[in-house]
Amino acid sequence: MTKLPITAIILCGGRGTRMDNQDKGLILFRGKPLVTHLIERLTSQVEHIMINANRHHRTYQLLGYPVFSDLMSGYLGPLAGIYSGLHYATTDWCVFVSCDTPFIPNDLVIKLYNGIDKQKAAYVSDGLRHHPTLLLIHKQLRQSLKNEIENGQRKLQLFLNHYQAAKVDFSESAHSFVNINTPQQLDYWNRQ
Repeated sequence: MTKLPITAIILCGGRGTRMDNQDKGLILFRGKPLVTHLIERLTSQVEHIMINANRHHRTYQLLGYPVFSDLMSGYLGPLAGIYSGLHYATTDWCVFVSCDTPFIPNDLVIKLYNGIDKQKAAYVSDGLRHHPTLLLIHKQLRQSLKNEIENGQRKLQLFLNHYQAAKVDFSESAHSFVNINTPQQLDYWNRQ
């Protein structure tokens, strides 16, 4: 598989409130941190990988990839992580994945990229749900993201709708977008 000249950014910057305030990216899943599962899935798809984390930087740095915090303080959600990633990335296009989706498909990036026509963003739809944090976005939207955040916007899906992001159909691999958000879900998927 050819690696695309895209930066993948793994979003590990949340509070993890549904996971008893643990840093979800570092929670062990099948013997290794959740973030490691994503690195393994993305390595063959993109040229660069970065990690967005707002705590435990040293632990994340041990994985060998650049780590950065949100540029805006206060745990403002995925929009802040995406804005910050677009700021730090050196490529025009970035793909974002949330750290709690360890089963992303091996063709995620190319399929999102091929799903873009003239839009500056594309996100996953599995046929039942939209997954806006599984997103390919161009750096040209960085300032618009910043403006939305500064105006109090926290809903990524509303931002994507406003900018007419492409919704890419992944219904044939809907199982790949399972989120592990709670200790119960973690326990369930560890037993599968």
